[in-house]
This record gives sequence, structure tokens and C-alpha cells, in this order.
Amino acid sequence: MISDKQLEANRANALLSTGPKTEEGKKRSSMNALRHGITGQVSTMTDEDRAAHDKLSSALMKDLAPEGAMETQLAHRIATDSWLLNRISAVEDNLFALGQLQHGGHACPDVPQLDAALTMAHTYTQESKQLQLLSLYEQRINRSLQKNLATLKSLQATRKAEHEAAIKEAASLLKLSEMKGLEYIPARDGFAFSNDQIHAAIDRDQRLQRASTADFSKYRVRNFQTRAA
Repeated sequence: MISDKQLEANRANALLSTGPKTEEGKKRSSMNALRHGITGQVSTMTDEDRAAHDKLSSALMKDLAPEGAMETQLAHRIATDSWLLNRISAVEDNLFALGQLQHGGHACPDVPQLDAALTMAHTYTQESKQLQLLSLYEQRINRSLQKNLATLKSLQATRKAEHEAAIKEAASLLKLSEMKGLEYIPARDGFAFSNDQIHAAIDRDQRLQRASTADFSKYRVRNFQTRAA
């Protein structure tokens, strides 16, 4: 246990610190912690890994297109598990690369291809426990990813079905009101749609109905040129 005098001295020295000076110290300081905006959790990684992680996460979140807190949470877990799977693959590759660096050229230096194969076998033997653990982690993460993906798809399918049912109900009520010459206010029936959205849904449904009975036997592909505004 340090004395009060030593504690004060340590605090004073800390105030004089201007950050890392050596290359080693700068490398350590590059491991920056960041609080995730969605989960609120803090993770630490290098700036380079952070950029790669955020790029992958953003792309997956865009593809998964979650809505609401639960879908967003599941999509984030899928993105995180995808990153972890990629990292496990990289660790496996790096273990063999390390083995090649340490033992390459020793087994059969006169035949490079045979030497590389034997060095890989030697590395697998030496690192078999680590590789088995990585394989186990990979299987667990992949199961988690697939489970979350299935749950997300189920939630999204339910949400879309409920949306379609609601827009059809709103369309029926809107048409009834307009037939009577009355203004329709969707919010009174608990709908979040605007009248324009409901009219667009009605128009789409009518076009689909016409398409379902149309004779396309004489249809020919036509090239349409977009005119500049």
C-alpha cells in the first residue's frame, strides 16, 4: 500500500504526462475504446480493425434493414457474430503463417512446395488444441448467427404481414368515406398511414389485379430512354 505522499507524487506526475513518446507506446495507445451507439457497450480494437468492423456492420445493417428496437438488436448481433467469424478465420490463417515464419525452410528446404506442406502439418500438430478451440468457437458463433437471423426474418415477416393487412383495412375505409363524399382521417382508426400512402397502395393493388388478368402473349420488351429534365 502506497503512502499519501507517494500518492500525491503520482498524481502530480500524471498531470505532466503528454502521452506516449515511443513507437511501442503509440501502438498501444492506438487501441482505442469506443462506446457503440446502438448497444451502449464499450469495445476496444485498433483503428484499422475499427474501420473494417464498422464498414462490415454498416453494410449488414443496411441489408438486414431492421425496424424497431428488437429487430435492430438482432441485426446488430448478426453483424457482430459475422465479424467474429471473420476474425476466427483470420486467426487460423495467422497461426499457419506464424508456423511458416518460424519453421519454414527446415523440413525440406530443397523442395519449397513440400516444405510448405510439411510445415503446415507441423503447425497443425503443434497448435491442434488452439485450432480445435477456434473450431468450437466458430460453430457456436455460427449457430448463434443462424438463430438470430431466423428470428429476425420471422419478426420482419410478421411485421410486413401486419402492415399489408392494416393498409388493406385503411384502403377499404378510405374508399367508403370518399364514396360518401367525406374526408377520411386515418389516425381516427388507429392508422399511421397518410392518405397519399393509402392511395398509392390502392393504385398498386388495382394495377396488380389488371396484370393478373392481362394477356401478355403479345408482349415485347421495349427500350425506354429516360429524358433529361
